[in-house]
Amino acid sequence: MKIVFVTLLALFSVCVNASEAPDEEIHQDEEAPLKHALAVFVGATIEGAHTRETLGFEYTYRINENWSLGGVIERTEEEHSTLVIAFAHFWPYKGLFLGFGVGRKDPGDTRENTLRATIGYEFELAGGWAIAPQANLDIIEGHENEEVYGIAIGKRF
Repeated sequence: MKIVFVTLLALFSVCVNASEAPDEEIHQDEEAPLKHALAVFVGATIEGAHTRETLGFEYTYRINENWSLGGVIERTEEEHSTLVIAFAHFWPYKGLFLGFGVGRKDPGDTRENTLRATIGYEFELAGGWAIAPQANLDIIEGHENEEVYGIAIGKRF
């Protein structure tokens, strides 16, 4: 749990420092869309009867109003596994997003192909900040499916 708080504090510090700019620059860029986003994901991975804390980092690039691309790295500490996914999100209505991703899960010495389906809703906050609860279904080659629930807290720039 300490890792989660340290990570959130680090992300907050970086984003606050990056957002401090002279007033002239802010006025020039106000109309430019914020296409990039960095977020910290905090949640739980459920596989059968086992539930494990999950921490991750996400990057998203908004192509247009309806599509974005990105990647996520998640770490589940109890089983010491890392999941790396490249994804596409479709934004059909306001903050609602539906996603599909492909990647690899690395639990120890093995590597397993993984598909991910996502549904979530991004709530925009002041200053380019956002919070997005989401639910993910991971289909892992040769293993039980996993459900990953959590919340991403991020900053657009």
